[in-house]
Amino acid sequence: MNDILEIQMLKARYARFGDTKDWAEFRKCLSDDFHCRVEGAPRASADAPADYAVSGADAFVANAQKMISAIEAIHQLSLPEITITSDTTATGIWALHDYLLAPHCIFRGWGYYHDEYVKIAGQWKIRKSVVTRIRVEETWL
Repeated sequence: MNDILEIQMLKARYARFGDTKDWAEFRKCLSDDFHCRVEGAPRASADAPADYAVSGADAFVANAQKMISAIEAIHQLSLPEITITSDTTATGIWALHDYLLAPHCIFRGWGYYHDEYVKIAGQWKIRKSVVTRIRVEETWL
C-alpha cells in the first residue's frame, strides 16, 4: 500500500507542477527514458494534428514548456487504478479531465492516462504515459 500511495503522490505532483509551470520539479517526476504519447491533444490551430509522441524526459519537458507557455492549464486526475508489478515497477490508469485556456482556443478534454512507473534509487518515477482522450471540446477564439 505504501508504494501505491507514493505513486499517487507522484502523479499529483506531476499534474500540479505541470499546471504551475514548475519545470524543475516537473522533470523530477520522470525517468530519463520517459516516453509519452498523446491522442486528442490541444492544438495550435484547427487543422493541426491532435496526436503526438515524445521520447526522453528532457525533450518532453521542453515540449511541454513550449506548448503551454501562454496557456492556463488545469488538469484534474481521479480514480487511480495502480498495480504493483514488481519491487521496482508498476502500472496505473487515471481518469483525466483537463481545461486549457489559450489565447486562440479553449480546450476541454476527458479521457485516461495509462502510465508505467519505475522505482529508481528508492523513488518512484513515471517512465511512460499514454494519454487517450475519449472526448475533446475546442472553442476557437
